[in-house]
Amino acid sequence: MRVSWKRWLAAAAVVGTSPAALASTVVEPRAQVSLEERYDDDFRLNDAGVTGGQLMTKVTPRLGLDMKDPTLKLESYYAADLLMRHGSGRLTLDHRGGLSARKQLSRRLRVEVSGSIYRVTDPASLPRDSVARSTDPVLYGQSRVYASGRLSRQVDVGAGYSFEGVQVQRAGSDAGFVHTPFAELWLRTTRRLSLGLEYRYQGFLFGDNFQQAHGVFGALRFRLSRQTTFTARGGPVSFSAEDGTGGLIPRVKLELLHEAGPFDLGLVAGHDLVGASGFTNALWADYAGLVLNRHFNDRVSVYGVASFFRNGRAPGEGAFTWDGGARVAQGYALGAGLEFKINRYVSMQTAVDRIAQVGVDEELAAGMNLTRNVAAVRLHMKAW
Repeated sequence: MRVSWKRWLAAAAVVGTSPAALASTVVEPRAQVSLEERYDDDFRLNDAGVTGGQLMTKVTPRLGLDMKDPTLKLESYYAADLLMRHGSGRLTLDHRGGLSARKQLSRRLRVEVSGSIYRVTDPASLPRDSVARSTDPVLYGQSRVYASGRLSRQVDVGAGYSFEGVQVQRAGSDAGFVHTPFAELWLRTTRRLSLGLEYRYQGFLFGDNFQQAHGVFGALRFRLSRQTTFTARGGPVSFSAEDGTGGLIPRVKLELLHEAGPFDLGLVAGHDLVGASGFTNALWADYAGLVLNRHFNDRVSVYGVASFFRNGRAPGEGAFTWDGGARVAQGYALGAGLEFKINRYVSMQTAVDRIAQVGVDEELAAGMNLTRNVAAVRLHMKAW
């Protein structure tokens, strides 16, 4: 009798559990290799005297392990990026990894945990492009823990903690961190409308410089249709720093999500405090983003993205004037792509992106325009 090695691996992964758990737990290993050919004119990639854009080849093996049962969903992965810059001849090896888990502890209580870590030299590999402003290696991590429970048919409560940290790995560079515990309460007033209240604390640390902020916010969530939800949050944030600077700033976040069959849309805009850039401590930030996905059939889909941001030194240096000077950074990103699934194991992607960022005054990128244009073709091959 032929025995699948994947079934054997799944059984080995749950040795020591009860027979009932073994029967209901599904463990699925994942393996994928991605090949990418890219043109990129980012000046940060132009070392060894190379000017202008250059072609790059990227090879990414990725391994993962997923686990599911009636109350648990767990996904994990590790990926290595081997990147050859043909213009300069530079070869680098980057590392990425992540894990997310959702556990239903009871009918009323659920816990979610997620985390990811990056050690990369390619700015395109990071979830925040403004973190990397050179080809020095960047160590970046983020995590989140969230527990939610239902007090009654109308009232839900939740509490969580999120972390973000970054360090540009070059001599004299300080690490930056943001610690954010929070708690929230939601009241369902009608079938479509929920009202919420949130408290959030932020602790910003950059080297020896510590700053903090407290915020209390009201929230509204309205279901426009079965597929469309609008959420708004807003309220005051009290900011203070060790040097005596501080003040009140507003926090606003508007979000619209639509998921319906072949068409997905996400729209977000707001004003808030952010940190962990690797170059300075807390920043105020204006941001807006739009994502569109259109699935024509099971094989062909297209997407488009657009975003805009402005940020500056907290609590509000240059925040409420359009011409904020050299200390206010601003930029935008535009992108579009097409994906074609040849079969369940092989897919192809084409993508074009334009990313612009100007106005920064930190030492590493003072007076430089970080605008870049990227065009890429990717081939993804899954083993199972």
